[in-house]
Amino acid sequence: MGHMRPAVRNLLIALAGVGAAVALSSCGGGDDGTRQVSALTQLTGADGSASFAEPVTLRVRAGQVETVDVVSADGVPLDGSVDDDGRSWTSDTRPEPGASYDVDLTATDPFGGTHTFRETFEVEDVPDGERLTLTMQPSNESVVGVGAPIVVRFEQPITDRATIEREMYVSSDPQVVGSWHWVNDSEVRFRPEEYWPAGTHVALDLEFNGVQAGDDLWGGRSYHLEFEVGSEHVAEVDADTHTMTVAIDGETTHTWDTSLGAPDFATRNGTYVVLEKFEERNMTSCNANITCDPSDPHYYDVDADWAVRLSYSGTFVHSAPWSEGSQGADNVSHGCINLNDANGETFFDLVRYGDIVTVTNSTRDADDLVARGDPGMVDWNQPWAEYVAGSALGEEITTREL
Repeated sequence: MGHMRPAVRNLLIALAGVGAAVALSSCGGGDDGTRQVSALTQLTGADGSASFAEPVTLRVRAGQVETVDVVSADGVPLDGSVDDDGRSWTSDTRPEPGASYDVDLTATDPFGGTHTFRETFEVEDVPDGERLTLTMQPSNESVVGVGAPIVVRFEQPITDRATIEREMYVSSDPQVVGSWHWVNDSEVRFRPEEYWPAGTHVALDLEFNGVQAGDDLWGGRSYHLEFEVGSEHVAEVDADTHTMTVAIDGETTHTWDTSLGAPDFATRNGTYVVLEKFEERNMTSCNANITCDPSDPHYYDVDADWAVRLSYSGTFVHSAPWSEGSQGADNVSHGCINLNDANGETFFDLVRYGDIVTVTNSTRDADDLVARGDPGMVDWNQPWAEYVAGSALGEEITTREL
């Protein structure tokens, strides 16, 4: 090996959790060029790949780490820091499963020689059948209402909720106090303590790389979405006066006659979140679990225009020309909030996911839908302390600065 001094032979880079020996070439020298080194050292382990389940550590023997650059094949840096003893570097986060990383590490030996090591290592991929998959709401780059919850729905049950929740980060401008709330093992939701301020910019980051979510279940990637909170749209529906009042940013813009659920099908009191909308929606008493018997007087099968869903139990705001004679005077529906065609279309055009509709002075409460985790009612119809208690970590959080 030429003029390499014995101490320089002790330089070793070891990648924690890395498999089979992979050669790292070292080249370097002193100021006068007399310490030119051409050597091989090794990444140690069994199979030549780094674990996705823990941070990467690079270590030198009988030397000091000076600089480290670790970058994925996609150009994404894996940031880290040199440990206190100066002999190892550890990444701040876990590496991306299945990714390839280029290492560029500079170290000094005990005699003052400088050596640069360059190599590539591979990260194990999450095995087929063990990868955590999910969907997120709202959609990326959407504009939402002030009551919009952030919803993460997993396609597999999560047995370690706390570990997953620790890797879920909400950022916003302005910052707000909020909480995660688990509806069940496959769905977790976030809402602020109060409605989002209009104009808030929000981001969600799920850092699930290598996170174990359950037995033989691992996160295989990170997720990111951003959305904007639009102007404040709040519709207040009074079952006594049979009216709907719509306010935008606190200013009343519309007051309409309406009809709510008849006594046997009373619309539930509470605060609803707009979930989705349909220009036309077929509605049947069979789907509503009322009756499937066409001879029953409560049987119906109608196509409703301008249907805005407020709950998965079947509560909608929609146009109902068949009840216009009762709108403003009586509650005759099977639980939906009826408007005439023109007002129904106006409301449909105005609202979006996360807008608020409140119902008061009805004869039915929302407890059953809250207990079932109905997406339209679970977020805003329980005391804040109870909502926070649904967090796996049991505490409210302040969103990160964005």
